[in-house]
Amino acid sequence: MKFTRLMLTAAFAALPFAAPAADLTLDPSLGDVAVRQFTVCDTDPGTLAPACPRPGTIDNTFSFTVAFTTPGIENAGFGTSITPAAGGEFTTIEWTLLDPTMAEVAHGTGSGLNTQLPHDLAVGPGGDYTYVIHYVLSSTLLSSAGFTMVITTGPTTGEVPEPATLALLALGLMAAGVGARRRRL
Repeated sequence: MKFTRLMLTAAFAALPFAAPAADLTLDPSLGDVAVRQFTVCDTDPGTLAPACPRPGTIDNTFSFTVAFTTPGIENAGFGTSITPAAGGEFTTIEWTLLDPTMAEVAHGTGSGLNTQLPHDLAVGPGGDYTYVIHYVLSSTLLSSAGFTMVITTGPTTGEVPEPATLALLALGLMAAGVGARRRRL
């Protein structure tokens, strides 16, 4: 009985307990793009969004995480939408990007593409990055309001080939040289 209990304890201790998965996973080497849509408010009782204040203000901060699977670069921007157009406005949209150590590495304000500073931020594997978004919506007579965040990625510029890639290239050149020499003989 003691041996069985010991084996079960050892087996349980060996199980991997991973950290919670990121909300998004992007591969910069493939140029992955993520589009996140957020409904700030609407008048549809069938949605989870709060009702738009008439008049009033919504001031909110939230976050989500992204895992970058390969080294690369990242940019982000926002687009906003309100209906009716004269029914209100986003008076504040700002965000920060935190690296896996929770240090701020980028930030942006307002809407538009590539409003992030710095541009072409180097990102990579080894932990989740966190986007913290803060917005203030001022409403006089809104039916709905929302925004879209676009995150674009790409491979790191000036990448150096891995040693294995260089070794394969060297073998190919040697084989071509041997073949050419045999044809001459």
